[in-house]
Amino acid sequence: MLSAGNPPGRIIDLVRAGAVRLVVDDRILGEYADVLQRPYLAKYLTPMEIGWTLDFLTHASLRTVADTVIGGLPDSKDACFLELALSAGIPLVTGNIKHFPPKKRQGVEMLTPRQFIDQIGK
Repeated sequence: MLSAGNPPGRIIDLVRAGAVRLVVDDRILGEYADVLQRPYLAKYLTPMEIGWTLDFLTHASLRTVADTVIGGLPDSKDACFLELALSAGIPLVTGNIKHFPPKKRQGVEMLTPRQFIDQIGK
C-alpha cells in the first residue's frame, strides 16, 4: 500500500480491481487489523483509510476456515496463512518465504510477490 509501483503494490491494485481475490479467515483479518494499527503506519495512513481498508478486506475477500493445523513454524503467528493456503488449495504469496520451511509447507506453492506478478502476466 505504501509503494504502489512495487510487486506488493501491484497485487493490491489487482485486488482492488477484482482481478485477484484474497482468501482470509478471522485470524488473518485480525493480523491485518493489528498491522495497520502500528504506530509507524500513522504517518502514511489516516484512521479513516485504515478503516476503509479493513472494511474492504472484510467484504471483498473470500472468507473461509482452515481445516488443518500446522505447528513448528519459526513464527507461530504465520501458521494461519499456511493453514488457509493448504485448506483452500491456493498458493501462498509472501515476502517472508523463509518463515515457511519446506518441510512444513505440505505441498503449498510459495510465491514471492514478484513471482506472483510474473506468473499472472503469463
